[in-house]
Amino acid sequence: MQKILIALVLTLIYNVSFACDLCTIYIGLRPNDFKNNVGLRHRYRIFEKEYQFQSISEIGNGSVLSGKGIPVDKHGGGDATSVTNGKYIYQETFNSYDVSANIYLTRKLQLNVSTYFADNYILRDDSVMSNIGGIGDVNLLFKYQLYNSQATGDTLLKNRFLHRVTVGAGGTLPTGNYNKETVVDFETDIQPNVILGTPIMELDPHLQAGTGSFNYLFLLEYLMKFNRFGLHFNTSYKLNTTNKNKFRFANRFNMNETLFALFPLSKKVKLMPQTGLSYELSGRDEYKNLPFYDSGGEVLFSNVGVNLFINQLSLEFTYYHPIYQKLYGDQPLNSQRMISQINYYF
Repeated sequence: MQKILIALVLTLIYNVSFACDLCTIYIGLRPNDFKNNVGLRHRYRIFEKEYQFQSISEIGNGSVLSGKGIPVDKHGGGDATSVTNGKYIYQETFNSYDVSANIYLTRKLQLNVSTYFADNYILRDDSVMSNIGGIGDVNLLFKYQLYNSQATGDTLLKNRFLHRVTVGAGGTLPTGNYNKETVVDFETDIQPNVILGTPIMELDPHLQAGTGSFNYLFLLEYLMKFNRFGLHFNTSYKLNTTNKNKFRFANRFNMNETLFALFPLSKKVKLMPQTGLSYELSGRDEYKNLPFYDSGGEVLFSNVGVNLFINQLSLEFTYYHPIYQKLYGDQPLNSQRMISQINYYF
């Protein structure tokens, strides 16, 4: 009981001081059965696309310049004098610094608690156009082991097939920031001897740290292992609700398959390389019960990673590369993802 209280206190401390990944909950591979753990995790995601734009340097009676991420300038006076064509890279970068705790309430029932600090950017080439950071939502997930053939915490039992089936349910609490606006443009008014500029603000729900809504998560997980080799599979479904801004993120489906091997380097050190596939599917988001067209789609990632277990610590790194994607509307494409993490087991 004392260990459980210590882990929960650590989680709350990190929550005050400072989340799929479509659903912000990272369901990682944990070979250390029957052990609690607390961890710190960094998730890094990049979306990018090349756009063609046409820039008019001087326009009479106001104008709008076209292109995603291009400032919309309105000028007074003058005539159109020149047109410049060019290309630029539009990029969305999402950083999430997570803190999590996984606690065994009983031998079969686990509670996973996590939250995060988000730091998100929109860039045009190397220039930052928007930046929003803040506290994210709190995630709660209960996991129950329906079946576990592993009778001890020894993950290197020889000549035995080990099986584990787990179901889970939980959700997210709307504790994160979801109402931060950014400057997307300036409306200018040129008068004699003075230029007046008024910022044009926009609230982009996809750039926010939190969702502003209560959401629900359901999980099915299977682990099979023989000697040092194993297969880990999980699938999850996230059901989202509408926030106070009348915006609702689409429901999300995730499926992950991982092959791994566990090698003892010494009595206290184990190495676990892994590789697999991850699939994500989402419908279109909604605003005021109408489809948000530039959202949703599907993507398939290949991934490769390594876990290093040293005594009660584990160090993890996984790299994700998209091998197929079909997104709805005009969206930047998935480029790459990386997850790094450190855990302490007790």
